[in-house]
Amino acid sequence: MTLLALLVALWGVKESYVPSYFAECQWGRAYMKQAEQLSFLNNAHPALGYGFYILPPVLLAWYFAEMHDRWFFSLLEAVAAVIVFVAILDYRKVEAALTPFLKRWRSQEWQSAYEHGSQSFDYGRMVSPSQLLNQTITQYWVRVNQTLFAPLFWFAIFGLAGLVLYVLTSLLERSGGDDRPGWKKLGTEFLYALDGVPARAIALTIAALCFNGKVVAVALRRFRATDREAEVVLKLAVKMGLAFQELPMSDEEMASEGARRIHAVQDLRSNVFVFWLVVIAVLTIIA
Repeated sequence: MTLLALLVALWGVKESYVPSYFAECQWGRAYMKQAEQLSFLNNAHPALGYGFYILPPVLLAWYFAEMHDRWFFSLLEAVAAVIVFVAILDYRKVEAALTPFLKRWRSQEWQSAYEHGSQSFDYGRMVSPSQLLNQTITQYWVRVNQTLFAPLFWFAIFGLAGLVLYVLTSLLERSGGDDRPGWKKLGTEFLYALDGVPARAIALTIAALCFNGKVVAVALRRFRATDREAEVVLKLAVKMGLAFQELPMSDEEMASEGARRIHAVQDLRSNVFVFWLVVIAVLTIIA
């Protein structure tokens, strides 16, 4: 059911057959609003509040998995997995966001490229075109990890319960607002760990696909607690795996090289995804 649910969700997202209620995770937002109305969640310890928010749906998902010997519960689990997957699998929007950026980049319109890219990626301030390109590649992988690889990873490891855990925790960050109660802030910080582990799995996959032992060291390296683990790991893994060197100085060569690099990271994303699908398919057959 793992592979079937994933393929059905991917097909639905690709063909745009998903109603907005499910694609925009409105069911999750409705659940979060109900949790916000429980005043004791905001007054309790943040860990306790986050636990009360996340545990009921996770335990329900776990119950479906435990009852897998009954076909009815297996069917419910598969349907629930598709519903949860389509709420998070919007990596195609991330891919589409690169199109206007790439168009401006090739035209050497650095400021315009920055403005278009900032609509989808979490940039720092723009200092130079080379830094803009590096930030775009890094943020592309961070967003692809959040909208494709991390949900897939936790679903493959812990089943529907892991997927629900990731999606509802990710929803806390996407809900926006600076006046979040303590349990929301804790969930957002926990999301860094939920993103970091699959990022290391991506790094190991890149090491295998690119035959680069240095990327293995990146995947196993310890970073400072203040670092955003996924961002640092993916930045170094992609740079070493694709052997990126310093960008040329002239604008024409920089525009050409930048476009080549963006196409290279998109191809690498496709290769990593296919690799993961093959691994999941093999494990499904063996199991």
